[in-house]
Amino acid sequence: MLYPELHFTGQVWRPPYETNSQLLQLTSGCTWHKCKFCSLYHGTPFRMSPLSEVEEDLKVIRQWQPRSRRVYLTGANPFALSYNKLMDVALLLRKYLPHMISFGMFARVTDITPKSVEELKNLHHLKLDSINIGIETAHDPTLERMNKGYRAADILEQLTKLDEAGIRYNVFYLNGLV
Repeated sequence: MLYPELHFTGQVWRPPYETNSQLLQLTSGCTWHKCKFCSLYHGTPFRMSPLSEVEEDLKVIRQWQPRSRRVYLTGANPFALSYNKLMDVALLLRKYLPHMISFGMFARVTDITPKSVEELKNLHHLKLDSINIGIETAHDPTLERMNKGYRAADILEQLTKLDEAGIRYNVFYLNGLV
């Protein structure tokens, strides 16, 4: 018997604490590709998985892991997708995985910016409960030197929005980054 395969392209990784989560690729590559220290997604152009592909994968997951309780959306920063696209994905998750308790993903600070607190609350209501963000540092000269594309004040502003929406977050900090 042949087992169906999920659509995964490019590098796929997740934080260690997501080890028991069902992985679902939402994007591949990174929208930024400019951080001086990062080679993780080098050579992989940013791509959003078409919703039809996401739905096909959810049908497979429903067949083989119907009681999945946590889903982790993979890609460097799937939160870069528009609010409407993220809502579409959240509704598909609820449709195909009724036992799902929550889902999470990676984001850049700049991915949060275009989303209002109300939109973030709506995503939280549909079970988005955590976002992992590589801030690396909160030191403006280092952020600029590493070409992160935002400043420390931006980090604080966007994390405050997540707090207001009830979405928890984990920040990755690179100790010794200069």
